[in-house]
Amino acid sequence: MKRIPLALLLLALGVAAFALSVPTPTATLTRFEVAELSLRDVTFLFELTVKNPYPIDLSFSGMNLAFKVEGTQVFTADSRGGFSVPGNGTRSNVFTVKLAYDDIIRVVKDYASKESLNTVIDGTLVIPLPRIPGLPDTWSFSYSLQKKIPAIKPRVALLDFSVKPPTRSQVRDALAKEGSEVDAGKALGVLQYVLQGRKPATPVIDPSDIDVPVSVGFTIELANEARAELAFAKLGYELSVNDEKLVTGESTRIARAAGRSLITVVSTFSSRSLSKNVRNVFSSRKGTFTLHGTASIKLPDEISKDSLPLDFQEGGSFSVK
Repeated sequence: MKRIPLALLLLALGVAAFALSVPTPTATLTRFEVAELSLRDVTFLFELTVKNPYPIDLSFSGMNLAFKVEGTQVFTADSRGGFSVPGNGTRSNVFTVKLAYDDIIRVVKDYASKESLNTVIDGTLVIPLPRIPGLPDTWSFSYSLQKKIPAIKPRVALLDFSVKPPTRSQVRDALAKEGSEVDAGKALGVLQYVLQGRKPATPVIDPSDIDVPVSVGFTIELANEARAELAFAKLGYELSVNDEKLVTGESTRIARAAGRSLITVVSTFSSRSLSKNVRNVFSSRKGTFTLHGTASIKLPDEISKDSLPLDFQEGGSFSVK
């Protein structure tokens, strides 16, 4: 057996000892939670904290993430949350990733029968290291995270849409404000015809030329065709019809039954909003709607101990009573 020269042995031992003495970076997931829901996706929040023991900056492109729901891989995300850490410093970065419910529904069996979904997120982080003898080119970290998310398969409808014309005195005040001498009764007649979807015989005014309140009422039906309960005490809403913004407000008149919420809205909009698109709703007795809704919901603690913001935008068709 050949003998190893003492000088080479000492050199090898010295390099090994030096490599062992060189510190390596640390990377910790200091925060992981469900941050927000819409009716179409769930947003996960990650906070990654990296400590850099070297005198030069460390930069990396971020984490690679693989999402499994009920044991089946649904989604992957590459290079999320990358940042730079100054030399001999520590820095944290918060980033979010959305997981779409449509992707989950396609692969999870008996989705509609589930109240919550087991979600596993496997993550890897690779940090390039400075060129120091004895150090590898990169240092890798692996993470496995688990979280339950609510099962949501939404259906949103606009029901019982109706309007009520202003009073004669309201029309008279609006005409006076515009300096118009048009008879209030005739102007009210024009408004009534427009809201009924009929063409006025004598259009003495254009309703959009005066600012008079028109009462509107409707019911928002928000149903979940899966089993998670989406309960909230109030709903903020912004309703557009035929691509025209109509009313904005908040309603606490909410009734729940059989997996759905019925939110009653009573509001007003200005006659100035009676554009051609909005008038077509009344003339055809139907239209399209877009609803932007916001609420705060409390889900089981295994999903989140705190209330979560619900922010959604849904649309469809509706009819006028």
